[in-house]
Amino acid sequence: MSTPFLLPETIAKTGRKLGYARVSTHSQTTDQQVAALRKDGCAEVFVDDGVRATDAVRPAMNKIKAALKTGDVFVVWAIDRAFRSTMEAIVFLDELMRRGIEFKSLTQAIDTRTPEGRKWYIDTASWAEYEREIISRRTREKMAHARAGGKHIGRPYKLTEQQALQAYELITEGGKPLHAVASQYRIAPVTVTRAFIRFGLEA
Repeated sequence: MSTPFLLPETIAKTGRKLGYARVSTHSQTTDQQVAALRKDGCAEVFVDDGVRATDAVRPAMNKIKAALKTGDVFVVWAIDRAFRSTMEAIVFLDELMRRGIEFKSLTQAIDTRTPEGRKWYIDTASWAEYEREIISRRTREKMAHARAGGKHIGRPYKLTEQQALQAYELITEGGKPLHAVASQYRIAPVTVTRAFIRFGLEA
């Protein structure tokens, strides 16, 4: 027999919020996420640094799951920071509800205590997975096309192919401004955009 969901009105509120933050590469930063989670009142923030959404092993995610207790609130900056697939998001929500734990996303108005909120939660997770797959596919296709165009001859480029890909992810996935990414690599913004064009990435 399966364990029934714990209804919100039957749960003793602990008032404790635990936050989770994640970035895909070490060149990205979780500062914005952590600051927002702290501002929302999270007593502790668990961070996976340089861990992709598709990685099977995420140490901080495992730690926060173990730390959560009945009456707590699991808080993320955005739903795509927490899950690698729609199915994982559904299973995770099911586990939270059975344990009497609430879910909150700071950038999406999701209230999983209602049927409408749970539908919005699943729709958002599905859309995030779709966008991630489309970006990944386009990136692979564009870089493969650029490689087929021939090898570079002359002075070394200021950004390697790997660095260009990381910079691209900082902007498209991490939401970081172009000038901030350029400053991080100590180059001009135009050099970053030229690297994107060179390796077949969208500026």
